[in-house]
Amino acid sequence: MEKNTFNKPGDLFYVICRISIGLFFFITGFNKLFHPVFQGYMLKTISSLGFSNPQFMANFVAFNEAFWGLFLLLGLLTRFSSLSLIVIMLVALFTKDLHSIPTELVPVDPAVGTRSMDPFTWLTYFFYLPQVLFIMLLGMFSLNGYKAFGIDQLIKKKKKDFFYL
Repeated sequence: MEKNTFNKPGDLFYVICRISIGLFFFITGFNKLFHPVFQGYMLKTISSLGFSNPQFMANFVAFNEAFWGLFLLLGLLTRFSSLSLIVIMLVALFTKDLHSIPTELVPVDPAVGTRSMDPFTWLTYFFYLPQVLFIMLLGMFSLNGYKAFGIDQLIKKKKKDFFYL
């Protein structure tokens, strides 16, 4: 497929998703770096997870979210920026969010009693986690590259490289 043209209707949607996800990561990372409320939330989260030097880690993660989000938004090093954001999402998923999935089901009516979690219900909770969706979309971006409307398109003309395509 020619990268600088839309051959299918889905290509436009793909580019809209890439730009939207890039904008999301850029804004959230920027807020975690510069907005006092989000700085506090990020520091509290990193501290509660037991990372050493939580202030550095909070700033490091926030900077990388903003930096690679901006690159994804611009279509610059699209594959590499997607892979970098996948690493951030995997760490968030495994250190924080998987533990939020309940181990048993508590019904509205207490007389029914609690039930143990079956695998399909666990999967339902798992797929409700936003990190799972982000990882899937970022995986698609890392495999397909920028598609169109990206700085990689300009660089591609000058240099053939995996990270630019």
